[in-house]
Formats: sequence, structure tokens, C-alpha cells
Amino acid sequence: MKTRIVAGLWRISKAVNIAVAVPLVAAGALMVAVVVAGTVARYVFNAPLIWSEASARYLMIWIGLVGASVALRHGDHIAIDAVRTRLPRVLRKVGDLAVAAAVAWFLWVMTVEGWAAAMRGGSQMSPALGLSMFWPLAAVPVAGALILVQHVLHTALRLLDGEQTGTHLPGGGAI
Repeated sequence: MKTRIVAGLWRISKAVNIAVAVPLVAAGALMVAVVVAGTVARYVFNAPLIWSEASARYLMIWIGLVGASVALRHGDHIAIDAVRTRLPRVLRKVGDLAVAAAVAWFLWVMTVEGWAAAMRGGSQMSPALGLSMFWPLAAVPVAGALILVQHVLHTALRLLDGEQTGTHLPGGGAI
């Protein structure tokens, strides 16, 4: 039963990861195209695109924030474990749960307050794009929610699957 739950959690994590990674790759390609177009327009045709810098900046914000959920799934997040590795197993588990709870709380606040900020900023317009600032600001709550989902899955897997979680991606492959 436990192995079925663990396998199911890994499948959910992989599905969320693919749903996030595919648009991130597209956004990265679009960002490169926008920067190249802006550079060529400015230096070759001497006709700068007024929208290219803002577009690239907003795409980079989305890629960086939302991409953190992909990094979390692969264990590529910041961790300081000099003290943790020296603790007895029971204290290590208690500490891991305390840290997991604190991170989950932070991500929840990031999501809720990010949404409130995006809603407040929705009436402002980007001067270069004529776009509601809701869309660039929405990167914060979307990223918070996606990272929270991966964090909860990762924490459940650590509890069920032990220390192996985070060092491998069973049934997960590269994505």
C-alpha cells in the first residue's frame, strides 16, 4: 500500500512538473526571440522596439519564479545541512518537519499576499506594453502555489519514502 501511495505521489509530482516545464521552455524561447528582435531592431535598423525590454523582463520574472517549482522537484533548492546531518535520526526528522512547516507557511503567505498584490496592481498599466500589471504580478502567487504543491508532495514523499526522496526521481526521468 505504501509503495502505491509513493508511486502515485511521484506521478502527480511529475505531471505537475511537466505542466510547468513545457510552458517555461516556450517562455524561454520567446524571451530569447524578443531579446534578439529588440537587439536587431535597435542596432541594425536603428528602430528600437519599445516593448521588447519590458516583455523580456516580465518573461524572465515568470521563468525564474515558476521555475523554482521545477528546481524543488529535482532537489536543486538551497539547503544548509551541516547541522542536520550530525543530528540523531529522530531529531533530524523533527527538524525536517519543522522546516517543512515553516516553508509551507511562507509559500502559503506568498500565494495569498501575492494574489492580493496582483489584484491591487491590476488597475495599473505597463507603459511600454499597455498591459495590466496584474499579469507580471501574478507570477508571485502562481509560483507560490506551484512550489507549495511540489513542497507538500516532496514532504509527503520524505515521510513515506525516507531519506531516498530528493536524491532520485523514481519513474520520474529527467522531468
